[in-house]
Formats: sequence, structure tokens, C-alpha cells
Amino acid sequence: MVGAGIAGLLNTYVLLKNGFQVTVLERDTLGHNETSRTSAHLSNVLDEGLARLLDNLGEDNAKKAIASHSDAIDLIEKIVAEENIDCDFRRLDGYLYLSPETNKDFLKEEAQAAAKLGFKDVELLASPPHFAEFGPALRFPRQARIHSQKFINGLLKAIVGMGGKIHSKSPAVDFKDGALPSVKTDNGHYVYAKHVVVCSNVPVNDRVMIHTMEAAYRSYIIGIEVPHDAFPDILMWDTSHPYHYVRKIENHAEGKDLMLIGGEDHRVGQEDHPESKFETLHDWALFNLGISGPIAYQWSGQIIEPVDGLAHIGRNPGNRNTYIVSGDSGHGLTHAAVGAMVIRDLIQQQPNEWTHIYSPSRFRVKNLGKVISANMNALTQYRDRIMLRDELKNVSAHPGEGQLVHQGAKTFAVYTSEQNETVTLNAVCPHLGGIVHWNAAEKTWDCPCHGSRFACTGEVINGPAISGLKQAVMKKPQDKADTIAMPDERTEYEKAKPRDTSAER
Repeated sequence: MVGAGIAGLLNTYVLLKNGFQVTVLERDTLGHNETSRTSAHLSNVLDEGLARLLDNLGEDNAKKAIASHSDAIDLIEKIVAEENIDCDFRRLDGYLYLSPETNKDFLKEEAQAAAKLGFKDVELLASPPHFAEFGPALRFPRQARIHSQKFINGLLKAIVGMGGKIHSKSPAVDFKDGALPSVKTDNGHYVYAKHVVVCSNVPVNDRVMIHTMEAAYRSYIIGIEVPHDAFPDILMWDTSHPYHYVRKIENHAEGKDLMLIGGEDHRVGQEDHPESKFETLHDWALFNLGISGPIAYQWSGQIIEPVDGLAHIGRNPGNRNTYIVSGDSGHGLTHAAVGAMVIRDLIQQQPNEWTHIYSPSRFRVKNLGKVISANMNALTQYRDRIMLRDELKNVSAHPGEGQLVHQGAKTFAVYTSEQNETVTLNAVCPHLGGIVHWNAAEKTWDCPCHGSRFACTGEVINGPAISGLKQAVMKKPQDKADTIAMPDERTEYEKAKPRDTSAER
């Protein structure tokens, strides 16, 4: 199992329960992955929209998609009960409410779609409880919320208790499929197994194909303390683009609850001022919820959006015994649970009626326009490598900031630490060669092409890149030499291809 986030651990737990021996490889320390950054809504109301889901998949497949997420919540609830995990799991109502800019018939159309898809007791109300000024809303019963980190901790305890082996700080850097697939770690060790499941948020074993069917987004969350019981314990989300979502954490502090407000999503590396998103959410909370307190917590997380709103779960295209779980679409916990059930049945060669709708090899003609649009977006990000630019010879970043510096055909990612020390990196993403952009909100270098992210000092944080940004040496302004000391600029994809030496011969 590659990855110890919620997808990797749920897959591990379910496979252990079914008699398999499982070894988990995690790049980071345990608990420092995207699962710890989720707001932990558990919902079977997919972000794609119910009417659109019906149109994209057809009634039969759309029903299966909804049923899979309903069963996913049930599975999580069952694990919590059986393993006695104290993680604040609770069933509650979810409310989709109409934003002012949305067509007034939208909720009626969603209600009609919900009826076709088999939802029970869905109601069209004048407003969500406590928020009469919001206007009409759809109530979806039997949604849930959970404390994701507490749940992860409980899963880890259960996995170790069943004999599962977990290795943190063990990045997987190379994959071989076949009758006995293998995974190579960064320290040169090989792990051999009958099956390999890659649950690394995005597939780090795949260079190109799946990444043409997904796009990486950043989503932002703030936490504001409010008096206990001042707001109902419900899930809420609106119809805006980008949308907003709200829930609360009860008894966060003595006499206090914590309201979580999230949203303002954008493509990774394609926002000039991501740090402003927190204040935008704060303003939204004041205007819409009447919450005026200061921001107590703020963070952002990575969301992988597939073109049709459904995760890619199953056998990796072209592989025999390698599987992937990717494309959470803002429903990371339930998609992870769906993945655990689908992967279990594929490995055991058991029938599963969800397999074909989540297959990573699927292609739907109706989604062709979205596929083209997503890939055109990625392609346009390469303009930073081919456009002529003014040459910047001096680094002017303030302490704690990063900037791109161009010298001739080279681009450097330069970070100035709080101690005024400079870290100079090759700005070329090692995945497929995009130019990274500075993210002031997280102090990271983010690739706008396929969503790889790197620490300010170059270490990889989010795939699909496997390796980090390379150290580089800039030419000083007084230097007359035409060369700059740079590492091998070939991408991981280019390095993996056999070298063509015919021209040299």
C-alpha cells in the first residue's frame, strides 16, 4: 500500500480484515497528509450535482454512484463502532442552499434528480435551520461528520493490532508491474507483493495518463470560535462557483464551538494571491453567517478533481496487479471507503457493481469537452518556459518570501528565509517540466500544470512529482560567463524513457 492517508489506511484495514498481509509505505510522517486537512464532511451528495450526474452517467450508473457513497458512510460508521474509535462521528442533516446568482429552478431540478436517484426524505425547505435569510435549501438526511485525525489514529491502532506493517519516511520512487510487482523506495530498498495499491492522492506511479483526466485544486478553510450551541450541528454548502461549505466542531473549548468555513477553491499554482483567500472567507462568514470573531485557525488542502466528478478507482491502465485510488473530488473520505470496497473485490476477483463506473480506464464521450478544457489549461501553463521574459538579475524577495528569477533561458525559484538566507532552486517541475509558482499562503512552490507542490527548500510535498526541486547556482550580475551551474533538467518522465543515441552514432 503506497500512502498512509485515509485511502491507504481504509484499503489496508479492509484487506487485513479479509486475510491479506499488508505493508504500507508512507512518504512523510504519519498524520501529515491531506486527510489531516479535510473538513471531514461525509456526504452522498456529490459535488458534480445530481442532475448533472444523471445526465453524465445515466440513471442506472448514477444510482450506483450515490449508493456507493451511502455504503461508504455506513462502512466508516461500522468501523468506528467495531473498533471503538472516539472520533466524534455523528449522523446529521446536510443542506444545499441557493446562492443569489444561481437559477431559482436549480434546487427544484436537484430535488427531482434526487427522487430519481433513490434519495429518501429529501425536502425542499424555505431555508436551512437558523439561517432564514439564506432562502431555499434542500435537506438531505443521514449525512455525517467526523474528526478525521482521530479516526486516522484509531485506524492505525487497529491496523497494527491486526499485524499490518507501516513504514513512514519511505517514499516510493519506482514501480514495476507484473506477476510479482515491486516498489522501490528512495533508499534503494525493494518491496515485492502480489498486489500494489497506490493511494498517494494522485498516482505517483503514472506519469501522464491519469493526470490528463484530473486537475489539482487548493481549497481553503478557516476556523472561528463561537458560543456553544449558537449554531445548529448541520452540514451546509451553497451553489456558488467556487462554492462554500460550513460545519461546526462541538465543544472545541470551554463554552465554545468552532465553526469551519471553507471554499474559494482554485487550480493549484494559478492564483496570484492565495493568502487573500482566508480573509475572503472571513468576510463571507461575517456577511452570510453573522460571525464576527477573529480567525482562530486557517489552512488549505489539496483536492483532486476528476473531469466527471467520480474518483479513479481500480486497476491502473495497462497494468496487471497495480491499482490506484485517486480523484477525491472533495469527497475524500467516502471515495476512500468506496475505493477500499472496490479494490478488495478486484483483488479477490469478486463481482462489484461499482467497478466499471470508477474504472481508471473509463472514457465517456460526454466528458470530452471537459477533458480538452482541463488539458488546454495545463498546456497553457507551459508558456512560462517558452515566452520571452525580461531578465531579472537581482533577488529582491523579503525574508519569508519566494520569487522567480529569470536569467537567459533559465528560471530559478529563489526563497529568502526569515534569517535572510537564500535558497536557490531550479524552477522546473521534475514531473513534466512546468515552471513552479510561489504560494505565499503556504510558503511553497506549486506547479500550475499538474499540481505538484514543493517546500520552500525544494522537498516534494504533493505529487505527481516523485523527486524535489534541484539546488541550483545563479550567475552573479558581475559574472561574464555564459553558463550557469544547473542540474540535469530532464523531467522524471524523460529520464524514464530509453535514451535515443542514433543521432550521436
